[in-house]
Amino acid sequence: MMINIKYMLTTFFVSVFAISSSANEIIHQYSAQITRDIYGVPHVHGVTDADAAFGLAYAQAEDDITNILATISLARAQSGLKRGRDGAIADYLIKALGIRELVEERYEQDLSPEVKAVIEGFVAGLNYWLSINLDKNTKEYYPVNKIDLISSFAIQNIFFAQIDNAIQELMSMPKAVKSAELDKGGESLAFANLVAGSNAFALNSNKTSDGKTRLIINSHQPLEGPVAWYEAHISSDEGWNMMGGLFPGAPFIFVGFNENLGWGMTVNQPDLTDSYKLKINPKNDNQYLLDGNWENFTVKKIKLPVKIFGPIKWTFKREAKYSKHGLVLETDSGSYALKFAGMNEIRQVDQWFRMNKANNKNEWIEAMKMRAIISFNAVYADNQDNIMLLHNTAGPIRDENYDWSKPVDGTNSSLIWDEVTPFEEIPILINPKSGWIVSANQDPFRASAMKDNLKRSDYSPTLGIETKMTNRAYRVIEIFDNDKKFSESDLLNAKFDNTYSIQSRSVKYLYEVLEEDFKDQKLLQAQKLLREWNLKTDFNNRGAALGVCVLSEEWRSFMNRVEAPDSKEIFRECIKKLENSFGRIDPMWSEVNFLVRGDSAFPVQGGPDTLRAIYGRLQDDGTLKAAAGDGLVVALTWDPSSGELASKSIHQYGSATQDTTSPHYDDQMKIFVDEKMKPTFFDKNELRNNTKSIITVPLK
Repeated sequence: MMINIKYMLTTFFVSVFAISSSANEIIHQYSAQITRDIYGVPHVHGVTDADAAFGLAYAQAEDDITNILATISLARAQSGLKRGRDGAIADYLIKALGIRELVEERYEQDLSPEVKAVIEGFVAGLNYWLSINLDKNTKEYYPVNKIDLISSFAIQNIFFAQIDNAIQELMSMPKAVKSAELDKGGESLAFANLVAGSNAFALNSNKTSDGKTRLIINSHQPLEGPVAWYEAHISSDEGWNMMGGLFPGAPFIFVGFNENLGWGMTVNQPDLTDSYKLKINPKNDNQYLLDGNWENFTVKKIKLPVKIFGPIKWTFKREAKYSKHGLVLETDSGSYALKFAGMNEIRQVDQWFRMNKANNKNEWIEAMKMRAIISFNAVYADNQDNIMLLHNTAGPIRDENYDWSKPVDGTNSSLIWDEVTPFEEIPILINPKSGWIVSANQDPFRASAMKDNLKRSDYSPTLGIETKMTNRAYRVIEIFDNDKKFSESDLLNAKFDNTYSIQSRSVKYLYEVLEEDFKDQKLLQAQKLLREWNLKTDFNNRGAALGVCVLSEEWRSFMNRVEAPDSKEIFRECIKKLENSFGRIDPMWSEVNFLVRGDSAFPVQGGPDTLRAIYGRLQDDGTLKAAAGDGLVVALTWDPSSGELASKSIHQYGSATQDTTSPHYDDQMKIFVDEKMKPTFFDKNELRNNTKSIITVPLK
């Protein structure tokens, strides 16, 4: 057979040219201006919302393409090729739940024209950056498409619904899960559980010393990686004007503010996932009983490409089974089906966009009524002196005659719910007389003064609203539950408070050690140190290292839903660790707790579950390196009489860049550890006087 090389080459170059020309035409539909302030934070403006999204994507790609592509990899269910077995677990869930297929099917009909324009503009901006920066690390991702982007949002519902916890609970039954693809499946998500915390405080004129309205936004995340906070400001001539925090690869602000209002979010954990015990036909294991009839499972073949070692890859083949309830897990204890809130929902992007475009309380509430974002507490404030706590949950309407915290009868189709609890029936607290609202991952019934709190009895028990109290919650209520009027500095002092409350579980666990009648002199000395510890984690504190070491075990156990180990044994282990690392049991906290970035390392106050939330990973030398917690902090003040806004922020490192040579790689670290704030330059005039660079994209 003769091969026409000339024809092949011609065809190839014509095809490439056609693709390039088409892409070029799409890209030049957009135009955006990216202004970088003196801290490198991007302020992006476009004539249309889509223009602004185009520019935002380009700016993000400049700063953090690594984590954007990690998000894309997850959305394509290709984590197994990057992270091996742990990544394949997430890939299995994404493929088994048909996330990408759902997005492809529902994209046109479910999303508004406005948000589709924004999504497509953002994708174009990302592809534009990739097209001029293609290398061995980026070429496999190019081009990114809208399905990638929407899928990444839909995948979030898997984790927000805590389906991984449901799997773990089923696996912890007397016998283990057989399915190899789900064996120890929750472990890859363990760290997410450890940092499932955040703070948000809102005060109106009833609680402030100058009659102004204040909001602190302080959502805790890992300090590095695809869900680390990125600060940006996005605006358009179509009325979009939001600034705050988002994750790399996101076209919208997740926590932040415009000139009229702002909100912070904290993790809540309502019951959003149910398991159904199935009865399998003893004569045909591909059938289950439903309403007296044997129904056939639907079976899907799934391919999981996984990195084995170095460049060696292997594709594992697995089956996924489905009942009318949902995905089926086969265990030695029986077969179970899982159903979770939001499992057919792709409108998260629409809701985020509507929240971003809201200009008053009513518009913001209307956006929240969409229920596409299935969880999170939201703490809101605005220029009309309104403050609000919304315990957002898309919990389903369930039969209250059943205990939904345990597997329910899978043979009865009437228990397969399909409706969401009405918005009017979920907890919302607006303008309490006390003038203050706090959220620190506690239940929504202890968010303000006792007389103003919502009543648990007013809400369905099937919502599964959590009952926990964190140390941060106890502590912030101690700070606010009085007649004191708070200035801006008072509020910031509260946010940076580094004290453990004597009411917290962790301190009670620690105090078990004080009740022990030790005989060993070394143990008695350490016991005396803990007895004299003031429960603070400030720089010069000599009790914090031992105290935090002990109580952290209780906190970790609580977050991982396991029983805490014996406190006396942990006490002994901590003494040994400190002596080995520091030669003493009482090093100053400034010798132990650090914020580290490249070659920069600064001591930092705070600790696990303090309001100054610093979650450190133990290093070989015994020090702790901050890995999660306080990252982006935003402080807002509105003057209700004039509507005027004042805004400050701080990021743990800098403008979230991956470029180690950039001055913005770590230029906010010292401000952060000093517990100070920087201007946001949200105001156009302030930005004009504090501009470092301006570019227009596409580049000329």
